[in-house]
Amino acid sequence: MKIYTINSLIEALKSNTPMNKVLISKNRRDKKIDEIKQLCKNNGIFYSFIEEEILKKKFPESRGVFAEISPIGFYEIEDVLKNLKMNLILILDRIEDQGNLGAIIRTAAAVEVDCIIISSKNSAPINETTIKTSSGAIFKTKIVKTNNIKNEINILKKKEFWIVSTKKEAFLPYFNFNFNTKVAIIMGNENKGVSPSLFKLSDEVIKIPHSSSIESLNVSVASAIILFEALKQKTT
Repeated sequence: MKIYTINSLIEALKSNTPMNKVLISKNRRDKKIDEIKQLCKNNGIFYSFIEEEILKKKFPESRGVFAEISPIGFYEIEDVLKNLKMNLILILDRIEDQGNLGAIIRTAAAVEVDCIIISSKNSAPINETTIKTSSGAIFKTKIVKTNNIKNEINILKKKEFWIVSTKKEAFLPYFNFNFNTKVAIIMGNENKGVSPSLFKLSDEVIKIPHSSSIESLNVSVASAIILFEALKQKTT
């Protein structure tokens, strides 16, 4: 996979993500470039400055830098459960838009969720677009990729996690739910919401109240609202 933006590159370098070399536009001379140079030195990664026109010609999507990295590594849910910090897990059910996925990952990193669980099927890929839209936050977040989310949910249940789904027709507003426990939040597909099979495994269903003039909120926005409510309750 490739990195084209400065913030994403910095986060990848900070997380010691394996990469071959880093190319930097000669037009860029600022504190962030100095940080990239130092991180490359610390990690033993070769970097070089090249003409902006050459960089753009070879990599049109570049925003001043370019690096090629190894594929993102995924975690097993059992390994995540050995080292919990927030007792907060996010489950993404068939999120198809890469922009939404990247934005949700960025929010999840800000809240320091213990991990994000995504499906191997019917989900947006983890690629350059996801890295870019997450502003590199993907390198700060543990991601569990699974063929069957129900298996992970059943494991979480055995570890006393409360499984919470979201639905606009639900009775309970999100801010009235008690997040001060082990919680796994399921956010559903942009158009279809949470799948019926996952609803059956839910211990609670919550909603985000909003004006009836709006049919629904974007899933990345809804995720941010709920995750920051969880963070507020857990830290105050």
